Amino acid sequence: MSEVYILIVDDLPNNLLALEIVLADVGAVIIKANSGEEALAHTLNYDFALAVLDVQMPDMNGYELADILLGDPSTSRIPIIFLTAAYADEQHAFQGYEKGAVDYIVKPLNPVVFLSKVKVFLELARYRIGLEQIVIERTLALQEEGNRLRLLVENTPDCILNIDQNGTIIFINHGSSCEQYIGLSIYDFFSPEDRLLQQKALENVFSEGTITEFECLMHLPNNDHAIWYNHRLAPIMQQPIMECMQISRDISDQKKINTARLKLIKAEAENQAKSKFLASMSHEIRTPMNAVLGYVQLLKRGGHLTAQQLNYLDIIDRSGEHLLMLIDSVLDMAKIEAGRMTLAPSRVSFYDLLSDLKRMFQLCAEQKGLLLTVQYPNELPDWLIIDANKIRQILINLLGNALKFTEHGSIVVRAGLVASTDSQATIFVEVEDTGCGIEEDKLDHIFNAFEQAKAGAQQIGAGLGLAVSYEFAKMMDGIIKVSSEIDKGSLFRFEFTAECSIFENRRGSQNIIKHLAPNTLAPVILVIDDDQDNLDLLGQILTSIGFSTHLIANSTEVLAAIAEIKPSLVVMDLKMEGFNGLTLTSKIRNSELTKQLPIIMLTASPSQANRDLAFAAGVNQFLCKPVREQHILAEIGELLKLNYEYELEISAEPNNNRRLTPQQLNSLPSSLRSGLQQALCNGYINKINDYIKRIEAEDAELGKRLGLMANKFDYSSLLTLLDASGVSDE
Repeated sequence: MSEVYILIVDDLPNNLLALEIVLADVGAVIIKANSGEEALAHTLNYDFALAVLDVQMPDMNGYELADILLGDPSTSRIPIIFLTAAYADEQHAFQGYEKGAVDYIVKPLNPVVFLSKVKVFLELARYRIGLEQIVIERTLALQEEGNRLRLLVENTPDCILNIDQNGTIIFINHGSSCEQYIGLSIYDFFSPEDRLLQQKALENVFSEGTITEFECLMHLPNNDHAIWYNHRLAPIMQQPIMECMQISRDISDQKKINTARLKLIKAEAENQAKSKFLASMSHEIRTPMNAVLGYVQLLKRGGHLTAQQLNYLDIIDRSGEHLLMLIDSVLDMAKIEAGRMTLAPSRVSFYDLLSDLKRMFQLCAEQKGLLLTVQYPNELPDWLIIDANKIRQILINLLGNALKFTEHGSIVVRAGLVASTDSQATIFVEVEDTGCGIEEDKLDHIFNAFEQAKAGAQQIGAGLGLAVSYEFAKMMDGIIKVSSEIDKGSLFRFEFTAECSIFENRRGSQNIIKHLAPNTLAPVILVIDDDQDNLDLLGQILTSIGFSTHLIANSTEVLAAIAEIKPSLVVMDLKMEGFNGLTLTSKIRNSELTKQLPIIMLTASPSQANRDLAFAAGVNQFLCKPVREQHILAEIGELLKLNYEYELEISAEPNNNRRLTPQQLNSLPSSLRSGLQQALCNGYINKINDYIKRIEAEDAELGKRLGLMANKFDYSSLLTLLDASGVSDE
């Protein structure tokens, strides 16, 4: 509690002492003065809560002292009590009250009454002091808050203005740098077409008292050019409203963000539309292509076609495969752009992968007179954990380009080790050719989608192979680099890191399935497809192998058919009228009688999402159209644990072809030898197999060994044997 002070004035020391004793317990500080001059001096140092004055004093009496105290603004609020022993009459008492005293007490005083009056004035003083302290504290707080608000207003990036009804600027923040704009019109900052927006906003504020917002370009004097602002106007509450506050916030960055976001949303929508379109087109193309390539396979199996007819079928087959490859490249690029392409690593023999590539391209290289070699050093690990399909596609694209753009010389596929640990290896594969080369100014662009070098523009293709390969390499944290020189050739180098795996058994060659194994009870296969061509095709393929088939084109009949024929396995399409394949699979799985029934699902829409949905519904295998007969037969055999009879049993001995000599071929009729040689030169696989079968009819052992070489695509060795046997090219 703050201290309070009482001033007691008397010219007699004994009176002062007596009065001090009476006031000892009131809780105040007693300040004594024995004259008016001394009392006035004390008022300079103390803020008195009460003054007790003796009336009769020499030099300056109590009345005169009271006049001075009450006449000074700094002491005018001090309550005064007069004490007197000489002037006890009513006239003097009236004079004391007239001077402004709060009380007039005649000695001898009654201490109890006197103290009660003193305490009242002391409490009033304490209350006044408390109020003054509160006022001081709140004033300081308001000053601090005002300072903070002033700093906030001055330093905020927003433009804050006070404006009158006419648009005249009364206040603008940002300190002295903007004071020169006070008195200007707010309309000076707007273009003519935007002034109407400002005018309408001011009308709403002043006529209706409503807060108004709008956005437009504004050119503040401290900006180099007009930028986008959000303007918020609010009335300053007066009656009537005389001013309003306008806060103009720079939203140019937000506008850019919103514009970019809209562009992104639009781009995503376009990507989705493109993906849906491509997926739909893929489905529409794959469905008839399934029938085209499937019937080509059936015709080849017939065995009654002429060499020219087989040639035509080979052309159809290769053209169909080329079309599917283009579709896959476009879809791969769309998946990459949409971020939906993922890696699917598995354990693969990298040696076998490169060997397959050589066999795949060997004949084409020989037909162009090119030397194709594959170099695989011993220190390179064999079994790797990699996404074999994507690496194979990269290398097919690189090797295919090399073959396409090389007319003479050689192509070298060179694998090697960049670095390795016990568990990982960084591997490079180089494809070097002696072809036409790539222009220097095109080297930075050949990995872009739909872009080709000058030589590439003259070839058939979509210009996606290198773009897809480059993106696949990036997905594996790898890289593809190129160096080239016009008319001397190009070198593409693909690097990637793979996990090493130890695995002893190598992949064996696949035999061609001919029939069900002897004494095998023919399983019943239920085939469901609403496309009649595909339904008939699959039925003929399965029937030709020995299966008993039941074909259904209407999916609503499936459940009744399953209950009636009790099939061993179901092959169904994904998209069908009525129940689709997913719904149908769920219904089959929900029945106790059929929940274990093997199901193979076929689709012309082989997206990862469809694959996941299919397996979630309960299918056992998910295959993409067009389905090669050997593939689906192998899957059926795996699910039903079947044994097949193969067209040709392949020996595990890798070097059987070395036992053949040119002299052994001399015993063959000249027509067979020359026909086989011509088929090898032209690369007609079916013709080659046809001639080998005819040779096998003449000489079973010789035909079998030639078949071993053909199934390994070792056509160069076959041609060497034929040349050495004395048969000339026709």
